[in-house]
Amino acid sequence: MEAVCCGVPAPFLPNASVSAVTASHPFGGGNAGERMDSIAIEVALRATLVLEPYIRKGEVCGTLEFTKSKLQTVARAITQLWGDVVAEEQRREVGQKALA
Repeated sequence: MEAVCCGVPAPFLPNASVSAVTASHPFGGGNAGERMDSIAIEVALRATLVLEPYIRKGEVCGTLEFTKSKLQTVARAITQLWGDVVAEEQRREVGQKALA
């Protein structure tokens, strides 16, 4: 099985905008492309249930390129969801400061 290291994911970088960092990240997210709708996110996340047993056994499901492409889509969905949660957290912090 081939290992791929793409660096530190955007959510774990200090003082970095999620959309700014993920725009050029191979997983996408941020403003790298159009937002995935809820159905696309669900399909991507369900793909992990199909791919995981193969990857755990050191195999690939289909071709290596297919597997990597599906995993990139899953990572893009998770990155988008992470960005949404971070944005909501920031909105709440601004709201709390405004109330103070």
